[in-house]
Amino acid sequence: MIELLNNLNLPKDLEKLDISELKKLASEIREVIIDIVPKTGGHMGTNLGVVELTIAAHKVFDFTNDRIVFDVGHQAYPHKLLTGRYEKFHTLRKKDGICGFPNPAESDFDCFLTGHAGTSISSALGMCIGYDAKKANKKVVAVIGDGSMCGLAFEGLNQAGALKKDMLVILNDNKMAISPTVGAFSKYLNRIRSGELCQSIIKEVHETLHSVPVIGDRLEEFSEKAFYKLRDNLLPPDRFFTELGFTYYGPVDGHDLDELIPLLHNLKDVKGPVIVHTLTEKGKGAKGAAQDPYKFHSPPSQPKKESKDISYSQCFVDTLIDEAKKDERIVAITAAMVQGTNLEDFFTQFPDRSIDTGIAEGHAVTMAGGINYTGMKPVVMIYSTFLQRAYDNIMHDICLQENVSAIFAIDRAGLVGNDGASHHGVFDISYLRHLPRMIIMAPKDGEELSKMFNWALKQKEPVALRYPRGNIPELNLQETNSDIHIGKPEMLIEGEEILIAAYGGMVQNALEVVRELQKENINIGLMNLRFVKPLCSETFSEMCKGYETVITLEDHAIQGGAGSAVLEMINENDLKVGKLIRLGIPDKFIKYASVDEQLQSIGIDKAGLIEKVKSLLIVKV
Repeated sequence: MIELLNNLNLPKDLEKLDISELKKLASEIREVIIDIVPKTGGHMGTNLGVVELTIAAHKVFDFTNDRIVFDVGHQAYPHKLLTGRYEKFHTLRKKDGICGFPNPAESDFDCFLTGHAGTSISSALGMCIGYDAKKANKKVVAVIGDGSMCGLAFEGLNQAGALKKDMLVILNDNKMAISPTVGAFSKYLNRIRSGELCQSIIKEVHETLHSVPVIGDRLEEFSEKAFYKLRDNLLPPDRFFTELGFTYYGPVDGHDLDELIPLLHNLKDVKGPVIVHTLTEKGKGAKGAAQDPYKFHSPPSQPKKESKDISYSQCFVDTLIDEAKKDERIVAITAAMVQGTNLEDFFTQFPDRSIDTGIAEGHAVTMAGGINYTGMKPVVMIYSTFLQRAYDNIMHDICLQENVSAIFAIDRAGLVGNDGASHHGVFDISYLRHLPRMIIMAPKDGEELSKMFNWALKQKEPVALRYPRGNIPELNLQETNSDIHIGKPEMLIEGEEILIAAYGGMVQNALEVVRELQKENINIGLMNLRFVKPLCSETFSEMCKGYETVITLEDHAIQGGAGSAVLEMINENDLKVGKLIRLGIPDKFIKYASVDEQLQSIGIDKAGLIEKVKSLLIVKV
């Protein structure tokens, strides 16, 4: 029964609750999350793990004055429920509902709209610097998961330790990001958790002293006691953090309110940077979460139905595996997205050619350049929204190096729905298209995706192959999927007056529009662009002959996207092409909603496109 959440004025009323009531509140928060998130979709595992931690922070600090910054935002649902959003929580990630991440437009308790990892410490430090300059008495708390301890987070720790600002970092250690945390730092945290940092030394000392005749056992007993007394000075497990200038506390049980609340009270007024290392269980309270933490990281909003449909991601990996069986030079690289990019089977079959860098996109790209230098063929599989973080690495360590290349399999290109603005893949064309040597293409279906990858493997230049989230459509087109020729589009349907030149995932939408209009005896043409860089001006111009209007259609920002590429090509080659209209993502961030609702909101869903075409025909008449 949800009693406290219904009747309390939170977070203000937390000060009235004793430990037993706070524990009941924690149970209610878990009950709400377990009930709502499977219906709406969203991040469940980490949120269930930080319930007590979040309650303790709100109990100790006054976040109407103090500030709390959640890294990524995967762990902000308890915070939302504690800050006046319980009644609307059932609208989580729905259009005009509660955002799946912290959102300042939604509540004054949220500082930033977050969605990418590793930003909290730098943001919190910046706030400390600003508040100090204004002489404002505010404590800033950053909550970051162990999986988010990436390069940017380390940079923040380094600067914070040097500046000695009064900030508190709560490290939520559950051994997971989206996939299990990888890398040397995760192993270091594991040694802190288990106390294994000095076990090998203890073992060696024991074995040596035990061999001493007569007094060996007594020496062994004495040495063990002495060693443990000296351990904290000689080999402190927190050394990494203390060397950076932080005061370290932990590890502590992140579910024990009896321990957390007094500890945070004691640390509230401690000067300088402090880090509290908490151990939590991802998915705590959800049946089966411990056995399948990936599933409970972000469960689908509806149970999957039995289907023969295949996703673009799975299609790409199936092709990758087929080619890797034939070519031992192929190496797959991802950044904490083994499951998200459907790479599990590849990693199982080719463990020596599989690399998960953790949340380190820039490193993944630069490393790919080094791998290619040796004659191997790196395939970097990263979501579009996260590849943004590696822009300089793509430019400097791949494109600038004339003897180096890589294939970028850009997953989740286009609008992605309920995760919202931080996760849309609508900027990759514009930040890749101006880089010399880069080839950019997108398939209309699975067969073309496989053909494009096979073609990309033969190239000596970097290739970006972008594809959307979701299942591959059945387009039912005859005599399509011709061979891939660099820069050349493909004519799918001949028509009159108006030609839609669609790119990648928008070919399906355009095809539905063309077929719907055919029922009304309106016959317009449809071109599959295939490439945005390079573009073959001769082929494009030939295909556009006889059309008075050309509409470019893309699931990317209009500025710098496919339409811009076509417009520049027409201008630079002085092509005789009819009026050009560019349709795509307008110059604004698209809020969370379903993909269909997002397309509708910007007028490039099926109905919006039909209306646009008909309006052009009316204007002509």
